[in-house]
Amino acid sequence: MRGLQERGPGPAATPCGCVKPALETGNLLTEPIGYLESCFSAKNGTPRQPSICSHSRACLRIRKSIFNNPEHSLMGLDQFSHVWILFVFHKNGHWSCKAKVQPPRLNGAKTGVFSTRSPHRPNAIGLTLAKLEKVEDVSQASFKYFQSAEEARRAIEAVLSADPRSVYRRKLCQDRLFYFTVDTAHVTCWFGDGFAEVLRIKPASAPVQLTDPAESLLSLGCK
Repeated sequence: MRGLQERGPGPAATPCGCVKPALETGNLLTEPIGYLESCFSAKNGTPRQPSICSHSRACLRIRKSIFNNPEHSLMGLDQFSHVWILFVFHKNGHWSCKAKVQPPRLNGAKTGVFSTRSPHRPNAIGLTLAKLEKVEDVSQASFKYFQSAEEARRAIEAVLSADPRSVYRRKLCQDRLFYFTVDTAHVTCWFGDGFAEVLRIKPASAPVQLTDPAESLLSLGCK
């Protein structure tokens, strides 16, 4: 996307000095909402269209910089079976393009670039229809020892019921906050007169380290 922006002219100004909207000047600057990772790590061998390899899979990672809570933008999306994805060929080896190309299916014959799927075109934009397999929020930690969140909840309740604080913390310590870790959950709580309240649960740095916890995932079946 940066390469496309640098090539275009700068925004024009109105007589009063205000910058004209991008659509009025013929330019539209966009920011990617995420990046796609598929089972094909290189272009060699990648099918020209999804129907050729119906078993192919990909994940679309939504960037944290787009929203403070990117998982909120995906709410309700799991109610749909397919999604349209508008994307940019940001890994093109070069930004130059030709009016005629030689697609593999024509065995060397030339044809107009707009009648092909060539990524090398004036605007390196593509459109695909993908089957939506699932929507995941990877900011949620996966457990190492528990099989579900319900098991973790019962374990936390058991710890709180036993009041794991030392005698010093119970009678002399003025800091009423108490911290402990269960599996991959770091729990912050406080104890009152005959009760305990959990204030916060967040992923612990150990024993399991999350992979980029600030992103959300779309699991896509490209069919």
